[in-house]
Amino acid sequence: MGKTDGLRKALDGLYSAIEAYLGAFRGDAAALRALDELRRLAKEARNELADIELEALPAGTKDADSLTPRELEILSLIAAGLGNKEIAYRLSISDRTVQFHVRSIFEKTGARSRTEAAILGLRKGLIRQRGS
Repeated sequence: MGKTDGLRKALDGLYSAIEAYLGAFRGDAAALRALDELRRLAKEARNELADIELEALPAGTKDADSLTPRELEILSLIAAGLGNKEIAYRLSISDRTVQFHVRSIFEKTGARSRTEAAILGLRKGLIRQRGS
C-alpha cells in the first residue's frame, strides 16, 4: 500500500459523504453553502493528492514517450472520460484489446489509475485537453 493510499481513501469517503448529504439535505441555505464549500475543498484536496502522487512516481516510469499511436489515441479517449466499452466501439476494436492497451499505458507511464494516466498525458503534452 502506497504512502498516500490511506489519505486518498479518506478523501474519497469524505467527498462521497458530502455528495450524499447534498443530495438528501433540504435544510437552510447556510448549511447548503457550507456543504458546497466542503465539496469544493475535498475536490481541491483530491487534485493536490493526485499531483503529489504523480511527482512521487519513480523517474524511470515517467517516460511515456514510448506510447504507440494507438495507445495515445486510447489515452486521449480515457482523458475524455470514456470507458473501455465506449472506446472499443469508437475504434472498432474489442473490449479485450482496449484492456490490453490500457494495461500497456499504465506500465509505460507508471500510472496506477485512468485518471493518473490522463493527467500525466496532459502534463507531458502527449494528448490535448478537450476544447483546446
